[in-house]
Amino acid sequence: MNDKRSQNSPSDSFAEMIKDFGNAVAEIFNDPSLKEKAKEFGQSAAESAKTFASRFKDEDVKKKFKDLGTTAKKFGDSVAAYFKDYANKKESDGTDQNPETSPQPEDTQDSADEDGQQGPEISGQSGSGEAVISSVEKQVNIVESAKGIKEPGLYRSERDRNSRITGYCFAIAWSIIFIVFFNFFNKYIAFYLLDSQSDTWMIMPFTTSSFTAWLPFVNVSLLVSVVGNVVLIINDSFYFNNITNIVMHFFSILAAAALLIIFPFDFTVMPASVLSAILYPLIRIVLIVIIVGLSVGIIARFIRIIVKTVRA
Repeated sequence: MNDKRSQNSPSDSFAEMIKDFGNAVAEIFNDPSLKEKAKEFGQSAAESAKTFASRFKDEDVKKKFKDLGTTAKKFGDSVAAYFKDYANKKESDGTDQNPETSPQPEDTQDSADEDGQQGPEISGQSGSGEAVISSVEKQVNIVESAKGIKEPGLYRSERDRNSRITGYCFAIAWSIIFIVFFNFFNKYIAFYLLDSQSDTWMIMPFTTSSFTAWLPFVNVSLLVSVVGNVVLIINDSFYFNNITNIVMHFFSILAAAALLIIFPFDFTVMPASVLSAILYPLIRIVLIVIIVGLSVGIIARFIRIIVKTVRA
């Protein structure tokens, strides 16, 4: 069987491989209909492979492939000769000239044109190779000139955009972390005391049973933050940025206001009564400052949108 297969043409070997594969799959599933389909597929693949292989035996196809290889070889020789002559000329120019007397861009372009004309003549190639090299040189000059024309402000804008996207990603990550922490690990918002006798930490939570009443507010606020930052990653143009931040600020104000009203904390579990007395007003003041700051941010963004719209 192996000797017979080794004498077959590549197309026959490919067809037999397809048949064997189809038969093996059919045997695995032991399905008569699948065997029949595999047989039909193998026969079809064998006929296609033979037809495809027979095309390479035509003299016309062989001649076209031969002409294509000759043309590719001529083009490669022409390009190699051009760049070799150009490198030699650059080295000779560099030894004869000082940095202060370096040629202007116009001179460089002229010398490059002269090299482009001399390269094909030295290699003995036809005018078609010269035309191809000249076209390639023009394309390179266009790309380099485009890089030079590009304003630094565009690069700065791209860097700013990447920085903002990084900030949005961090905001999404922190929002997800807070959702998980507040819903499943809120008991660790506590006062920790080391018991010297048992050498273990005692956890005395600050949260009360009313903490669950505040969870819906903070969950909605954090989910809006996740969605809003995803929107800003996709599009953070002026109007998208301001409107999305207004919505996120609004839900953050609701969460902070709900926390201020419900205030699900009990600091009396702390041994230091003075510290517990300070924390009550301190946290309330912080929440009020947060609400005022977010409100000012909403007003400022509304004013920006109005001013932008009026100017437009």
